Amino acid sequence: MNVLAKEVARRPTGYASALRRVLAAERLKLRGTLALWMCLVAPTLVVTVVVLQLLVSTQRGPPLSPTDAWERLSLGVLGLWAFLMVPLYITLQAALLAALEHGSHQWRRLLALPIPRSAHYMSKLLALATMMLAAQVLITVLIPLGGLVLMAFKPGFGIAGAPPWTLLLTTSAGTFVATWLLLALHTWLALRWQSFAVACGVGMGATVMGFLIGQSADFGPWYPWSLPMQMLSSSESKGTVLALSALGGLLVTALGAWNFARRDHD
Repeated sequence: MNVLAKEVARRPTGYASALRRVLAAERLKLRGTLALWMCLVAPTLVVTVVVLQLLVSTQRGPPLSPTDAWERLSLGVLGLWAFLMVPLYITLQAALLAALEHGSHQWRRLLALPIPRSAHYMSKLLALATMMLAAQVLITVLIPLGGLVLMAFKPGFGIAGAPPWTLLLTTSAGTFVATWLLLALHTWLALRWQSFAVACGVGMGATVMGFLIGQSADFGPWYPWSLPMQMLSSSESKGTVLALSALGGLLVTALGAWNFARRDHD
């Protein structure tokens, strides 16, 4: 509360100025928090798990070609990331961001400041999107490092030469865009209900349901929690998935900000 009060000591002159001040305060509040550490821990954990699995697995048949070996590593990491970790990561990060105010019952005092209410909502969404982007960039960088580990300790796997940067960058970019609807949904859920358990419970339950729904060619491309994993499929629905995530994210953001600005806060 004191951080933001200092930021608005000079009354903002417009919405953009107000949003910048709220974002600056958000950045200060996040220093040293679990939410910030998760940007590093989550992608590192996924890469480590896949690399260890490949190190201890028994190699059968001839070594893979360098291209196939890189593709197996890359898609293995990005598949686990998009299928399981991304929905859980967004769920946890949104809940942790909201808990900064929910836990200490700061909303009533924050909303009394001369700042548009929707600016507080947008700051949470933008902070969540930034942490998702940071994690996605980090996992893209860590995959080649995982390849170097396999080169050194399991040369028989077949990895050699340069990483498949085109595959990594296009898949990672698509995965990030495919999270926009999820980011908007979980920002609204986390800010709408004070209970940490509600925000996390909905996300975990929806993720588990996504294990089945995401494998359906009919329903997978429409289910928000399975949209990121659709970027790893060879289907022609990727354009539909990206459009749904982008447009759905905008719609949910508008509705969430409107609801946040109108309702009472404890």
